[in-house]
Amino acid sequence: MQVEFLGHAGVIITAGKMRVACDPWLLPRGAFHASWFQFPCNHHLWERDYRDLTAVVITHEQQDHLDVAFLSEKIAPGVPVIIPHHPSRSLWNKIRAACANPITEVKPGVDHQLGEGLRVLFTTEDTPITPCAAATFQTREAVLINMSNARLSVKQRDTLKYRLRGRNDALLVQCAGVDWNPICYRHPEEKMLALSVQRRVEQLEYAFQTLDRMPPRIGLPFAGPPAFLEDSLFRFNDDLGGKGIVPDQKRAHDWLRVRGYTRRLEIPLPGDRLNLINGEFMPDQAVRREFSFDRKDAYLKAYADRMQPAIAAYLANLPQPAGDLFEPFRAYAQRVGEANESLVEALKMELRFVVEGSRGGDFLVRCDAGALTLERTGDQTTACTVTLDSVWLNQILHHNLSWKDFFLSLRVSVEQDPSAEDDHVLSWLKLVEPQALSDDLMETTREKPAHA
Repeated sequence: MQVEFLGHAGVIITAGKMRVACDPWLLPRGAFHASWFQFPCNHHLWERDYRDLTAVVITHEQQDHLDVAFLSEKIAPGVPVIIPHHPSRSLWNKIRAACANPITEVKPGVDHQLGEGLRVLFTTEDTPITPCAAATFQTREAVLINMSNARLSVKQRDTLKYRLRGRNDALLVQCAGVDWNPICYRHPEEKMLALSVQRRVEQLEYAFQTLDRMPPRIGLPFAGPPAFLEDSLFRFNDDLGGKGIVPDQKRAHDWLRVRGYTRRLEIPLPGDRLNLINGEFMPDQAVRREFSFDRKDAYLKAYADRMQPAIAAYLANLPQPAGDLFEPFRAYAQRVGEANESLVEALKMELRFVVEGSRGGDFLVRCDAGALTLERTGDQTTACTVTLDSVWLNQILHHNLSWKDFFLSLRVSVEQDPSAEDDHVLSWLKLVEPQALSDDLMETTREKPAHA
């Protein structure tokens, strides 16, 4: 088995005549409306011919794992797309909207034969809502575990280890997941740093515990972080002197070493290859001539400068609101309330939306006494204020942009009264998009950080 790294969470696995892509994200215009970009840049790989793929495996519906343009433009018509079976139809629906290729849903815990002796096994999170899974690829000679974004419980990881009889040639583990809280929240600086460090250590500690409990021959920090190249988002690339929420692969590698992980680690970049039979790691020197973690700041600045015209053109083509957004937003809130009566009965919150830009406004959503209402705010103050541009509210109301995908774009600012008991944004998401409560929102069984 040989693995080629495509950047971010993407790989191509070659075994015999089988050539299988998993979570390729190559689209040059990035993800989440051009807010996330691959780091380092892998756009040169988009130009390749992928019609020789025998299957595509998708573990997760998030856009940095599910590149719908790749499915619609780059693979042959008959190539099957393999996904974990899940009660939510969201992943299936997004793939079907992108392409007419056959979709095979595989039950978690069941080996699925991809062909020529190559199998895939999905392990989904314990939480019943999130359509995210780890994918284990096996041949007679080798085992590759891709943890993707999945946060598996201790029991799940131990069960998988037992099932594989301890065989684990390579383990891909995410060390940096983007979370809009605290990134987009207006916390005092001291609290912001404390929350960032807490989330950073939680992610890194999970990676350490996973590597430690399921020791591979080769561990690979993987799947992030992305780069934020739009001018208004560029500051989110700052690692805050080692206290940022999204450490890059080199910082994750160094943290794992300090934490006490002594086994072999590699840092894969786009185009690198790994032979799982003999363990040889073959770095792509062309990428390394352009990129180094030691020159990260200069690289990101040049990357952003290069992408600015494309980002500006993309944003300029987004439709502007045709009229005042108050009535469409009020009708939307009314539909949400009618469709979720039991949740409305249980929730009590007030959420202010400050909508900037053309056709914007200042709106108050109130959930109280079993009713969900929206009115113009006037002089009222609330425990939580969400600030966004009207172009994005227009996308949500009229162009099927989900609230969760919008929040993941980081083009939002949230200010919440520190005395408020509940996170009002999560309450709002619970109301408007129950399926948005995925791996980055719902708590699974996690090890408590033992090392900062």
